[in-house]
Amino acid sequence: MTNSNSQPAFITTRQHERFVEFCDSCRINQYIGICTGRSGVGKTRSAENYSGAHIIQPLLLGLHPARSAPPKLQGFNSAIYTPDVSCTVKRVETALAVLRNRFDRIVQDSICWHSPELWYETQQTRFLELLIIDKAHRLSMNCIDTVADFVEKHKLGTVLIGMPGFERRIRTYEQIHSRVGFYHTFNTPRLDELRAILEARWQNQQIHIDQTAVEALEKVTNSNIRKLININAEMSRVCKLNSISIITSEVVHLASKALLLDPP
Repeated sequence: MTNSNSQPAFITTRQHERFVEFCDSCRINQYIGICTGRSGVGKTRSAENYSGAHIIQPLLLGLHPARSAPPKLQGFNSAIYTPDVSCTVKRVETALAVLRNRFDRIVQDSICWHSPELWYETQQTRFLELLIIDKAHRLSMNCIDTVADFVEKHKLGTVLIGMPGFERRIRTYEQIHSRVGFYHTFNTPRLDELRAILEARWQNQQIHIDQTAVEALEKVTNSNIRKLININAEMSRVCKLNSISIITSEVVHLASKALLLDPP
């Protein structure tokens, strides 16, 4: 972290390690996997870290300078698709086809640029192995059926990430439920992991965190990482205005009131 307003560095938690194992299993075995968890616990951030989205996503969006060397993408095999709130079957079909073709082309171009001797080998290879669909609870059952047909046709593993209760929808639809190979619940981080996230936020600012503040943050945010990021920004403002070098439960109290959160 170079400043208090930047996004915290990614911290590898126990939940993320379990998520990586889950994704690897779905990718290797070409299964459909269901992952659910409360909003803000880190599902999307874990998926982005697993797939290397901070590197591949700008390329998929066409934001990479045309005449510069592409980043090395050898070993990249996963992509994230986030459906619109009101997506249709046709839009899902089109989006998945475009994503797969664009992903394969970008990885192929990168490998050929950095390892020209592999040109012929890359012509025979499909690189996308795992399709991660974030916010899958937005999809209708017809759209989910479309996804299942697409990944079966192209022999892809699939991870559907949704809110709690999404798995119950899948259970009621036998045609999809019979294809599910794994189910994973993404739980909230532990207290020591929350502290690690906070310390990563403040490590370059000579600001220390009192244990009572960590416990207060766990209560006020209910271990919601998204809320933790928001309250961190407000605590940064409070510390700067008051020249505070130690974050205590009183600082958490002030910051939580400013964000309409219930003070601990």
